[in-house]
Amino acid sequence: MLLNGKNAIVYGGGGAIGGAVARAFAHHGATVHLAGRTQAKLDAVAAQIAAEGSTAHTEQVDALDEQAVERHIARAADRTGPVDICVNTVGIDVGDQGMPLVSMSVPEFLDPVTAYLRTNFVTAGAAARHMLDAREGVILSVSPPMARVPVALSGPFGMAGAASEAMCRQLAMELGPSGIRVVGLRLNGIPETAERLGSHTRGMWERAAERLGVPFQQLLDEVGAGGPLPGPLTVRQVADAAAFLASDLAKGLTGTIANLTAGAVVD
Repeated sequence: MLLNGKNAIVYGGGGAIGGAVARAFAHHGATVHLAGRTQAKLDAVAAQIAAEGSTAHTEQVDALDEQAVERHIARAADRTGPVDICVNTVGIDVGDQGMPLVSMSVPEFLDPVTAYLRTNFVTAGAAARHMLDAREGVILSVSPPMARVPVALSGPFGMAGAASEAMCRQLAMELGPSGIRVVGLRLNGIPETAERLGSHTRGMWERAAERLGVPFQQLLDEVGAGGPLPGPLTVRQVADAAAFLASDLAKGLTGTIANLTAGAVVD
C-alpha cells in the first residue's frame, strides 16, 4: 500500500496511460480523482477501479483551462481532503508526425508545443498552489523520448516534451523548499495506447504511417522498439513506476526525469 491515505488527481484519467496510473494508485491505497474531457472514458476507468474494491471520483475537466482546473482541485480537496499527488497524462489531438519541420506552417509547429506546455503548466501550477499550504505533495508529468534525443520526422513533439521537462526541473527548484516534489516520466512509444479505435494517439500514428508509406502495425512495432530490453513498454510498467515515484519511497527524487524508455534513450 505505497499510497495509503493519499489523495491523487489524474488529468487525462480516461486514457490508456492515465487510466492505468489511476488503477495502480487505487490499488496502492490512494483515493483517486479522474479528470478528463470524455465522461464515458472516465466512467469506464472508475468502474474498473470499483471492480477491484476501490472508489474513484470522476469529473469532466478541460485541462487547458486554468480556472476550470483551479475549481476542480478545490472541489476534490473539499470532497476527500488535501490533494497529495497530481499527475498529467493528457493527450491532445493537435500536430502530426511523419512531416519534415520545414514543410510545416507556424501553427502546425507551435500548436502542439503550446498545448502540451500549457496543460502541464496549468495543472502543475494549480496543484502546487494547493499543496503549498500542506507543505508536501508530488507532481508528475510525461514526455516523449524525443525530448532528449532528436528523431527526424517526429514533428514538434520533441520540443514540446523538452519544454515540459525544463519546466519540471525549474518547478522542482522553486517548490522543493516547501516539500513539494516534481518528477517527469519519459516514455517510449507504447503500442497499447493505439489499440482503442478512435483514440487521438491511434489517429496520429495512422496518419504518420500513411505519410511514411509503411503499414500501421509496422510503425507501432518501430515506435515501441529501440531499447535493449525485450518487448515494448507497457502501460502497466508506466503505472507501477508512477506509483513508486509518487510514494514516500521516492522522497529523494525531484527535479529529475525518470527514464522509462526501456533503454531506447541512454542518459
